Amino acid sequence: MQKTDIYVAQMLADLVGRKTGEISKVDYSPQKPEFPAFDEQETSIPRSTPESCAISSKWITRLFRDLAQIQDSSVHRIMIVKDGFVIGETSYAPYTNDCWHVSHSLCKSITGMAVGLLIDEGKLSLEEKVLDILRDDRGPIARMLPANAITVRHLLTMSSGVKYNEAGAVAGNKWLRDYLNAGSNFAPGSSFEYNSMNSYVLSAIISRKTGETLTEYLRPRLFEPLGIRRFFWEESPEHVVKGGWGMFLRIEDMAKLGMLYLQNGKWQGRQIIPEEWVRESTQTQIRTGMDHCAAYGYHLWILEDRPGAFYYNGMLGQNVFCYPDLNMVICTQAGNAEVFQKGEMSNCIRKAVRGLDTETASSPLPEDLPALNELKMLCRRLSGRTAPSPGIASGGWPHEIHGRKQRNTDAHVPSVRRREMLRRLWSTRLDGTRYELDIQGEGIFPLIMQVFHNNFTDGIRSIGFRKTGNGGFCMDLYEGEQVYTIPCGFHGTIIRSRIDMHGEIYDIAVQSEFTTDEYGRAVLKNLICFDEEAASREINIYLDERSAGSADEHDAPEKIEVRMDEHPGSEMIVPTLQMITTDKATGLDGFFIKLFSSHGGMDIVRMVCNATIRPSLCGTLMKNAKEETV
Repeated sequence: MQKTDIYVAQMLADLVGRKTGEISKVDYSPQKPEFPAFDEQETSIPRSTPESCAISSKWITRLFRDLAQIQDSSVHRIMIVKDGFVIGETSYAPYTNDCWHVSHSLCKSITGMAVGLLIDEGKLSLEEKVLDILRDDRGPIARMLPANAITVRHLLTMSSGVKYNEAGAVAGNKWLRDYLNAGSNFAPGSSFEYNSMNSYVLSAIISRKTGETLTEYLRPRLFEPLGIRRFFWEESPEHVVKGGWGMFLRIEDMAKLGMLYLQNGKWQGRQIIPEEWVRESTQTQIRTGMDHCAAYGYHLWILEDRPGAFYYNGMLGQNVFCYPDLNMVICTQAGNAEVFQKGEMSNCIRKAVRGLDTETASSPLPEDLPALNELKMLCRRLSGRTAPSPGIASGGWPHEIHGRKQRNTDAHVPSVRRREMLRRLWSTRLDGTRYELDIQGEGIFPLIMQVFHNNFTDGIRSIGFRKTGNGGFCMDLYEGEQVYTIPCGFHGTIIRSRIDMHGEIYDIAVQSEFTTDEYGRAVLKNLICFDEEAASREINIYLDERSAGSADEHDAPEKIEVRMDEHPGSEMIVPTLQMITTDKATGLDGFFIKLFSSHGGMDIVRMVCNATIRPSLCGTLMKNAKEETV
């Protein structure tokens, strides 16, 4: 078993064992700033009606509504651009229209653009060997490994075959050294194997050739000409831009990048990316062997839905779908449990676009004011810009309030009036109380965010409740030395706030509700969405009157039950583990891993992961907590 696999297994064991703090082998330092205010040099894509660009408002309305109704999908934002105009855009509450969002692997396509620029400047070639460029980072045995034949082309087409993959991002600080000295799964160029570290190495190559980081190199050549001002790209412990992940982008800026390639690399009459590079990048360079995405270009996926179609893709639903025959770009930001394009959201969009006729989509349609007004009304409702509903029709959460739908199967859910009574009663009972948790390894940060940003939780040790001066109510989460104050928004109201997670600022949106469970217990439900991320956190507090200290109705319970969940959750973790270990392991290690898996071992891992991601904790009332509560 490789060293990186051992480190990944160790970190998983730490997470399952609810160890907290810096459990990663990678040094942490805060990088991500808070989302900046509008920049005057930022440019916008012009807006127009769908009909003026040969698309029916009814088609967009149907697509937006269909996406909202997908049970297992969590769309955050969508934007449709045709003929250079935005013709449809909405966010799905509580996500807002104007905010950057983690792009995951979508930014690989931007790294590919930088490679094309560097080749056009005569500073790099596709056949140049990686070891020759990064000679200072290679180890003593690198030239004896199959990796010594890897070229820039192999990195771009995900055909390097290097064993050192994404797991290396949690295994240590020397990513380049470990990549260059790793073994191979196959001869370079002979097969396709998706590996984000190939993109990281391309970023390092650009820095080595130019003396600038990838971000510094692209700022005057790509971002500034397109008016892209508000973005952020994380760096590794080696101070190399990650290249294959770690970038935050606004959805309108994603659309600009799609339009740029539809226009053969031109922007407002200026050639930004070489036309020949755009053409080669969007053609099939290698077959992937995947049914749902069979072809790959230069850090771009090739779509076979329509002639010449291609797309930039990041996990969990970050997409820029480009359709040259329609002159159309469709961008999404989401938090779906999908890797690549297997999710229902992508299927819904691709099916809708396949139904469009090229002939009818080339000439303007008569304006349809009723249909356009219906589209605008739907977008206002989806984005939460209309007044919140006074209650929940049939239990659970409002159906279109935050994108990710809940199953509304609880017939016991109380009426709106009863829930308001519960809110008043329990906010009074809990005011000034604080509960110590029996297990203290769970944090407010979803696990998937901890791993990707190398920012690991300190573990919530206690939860406090209090009324606020404006008649509101909040929870105080005591995690490590930090106290996170989470304001609770009731009756469909979304309350926005920010948290500082080890020096990194994250925007959150909170929706809460006092209701009852099937046993008649009062429950304080809280959904915490990270506006910039593809993840959300649930913290539900179960309150049992029978555990109150006395018969006084104003007493707080001695015990509470805290159930937590995150989305995406275990449905993402276990397949990722299987991909990293079972499929890659060879020799004696591979034999025992496959034996473990064939005898139900992964089922055990799945149960353990579920217990970690969806824990049930017990809280005990702390005496004299009122004096200690924030």
